[in-house]
Amino acid sequence: MPLGDLMSFVYRFMLLLAVTAAMPVSAAHAYLDPASTSIALQAIVGAVAAYMIAGKYYLKKFFGLFRRSEKSEKSDEQATD
Repeated sequence: MPLGDLMSFVYRFMLLLAVTAAMPVSAAHAYLDPASTSIALQAIVGAVAAYMIAGKYYLKKFFGLFRRSEKSEKSDEQATD
């Protein structure tokens, strides 16, 4: 993976973290009925699922930096034969 792709990956990941950290958290002085609690729970579960999928994607890209390509493995095998 070229250095430009790596920097793009790091930039997008840092942007995701910054947006998440910048979300305001304040006390809401309001009545929460079961429907609004259910929606909030769905939002939390959805956010966790999105982070897990994004994390899996970015971890594959990160570990891909350390993997050999299949072409180089085949050429190594042919050179030893």
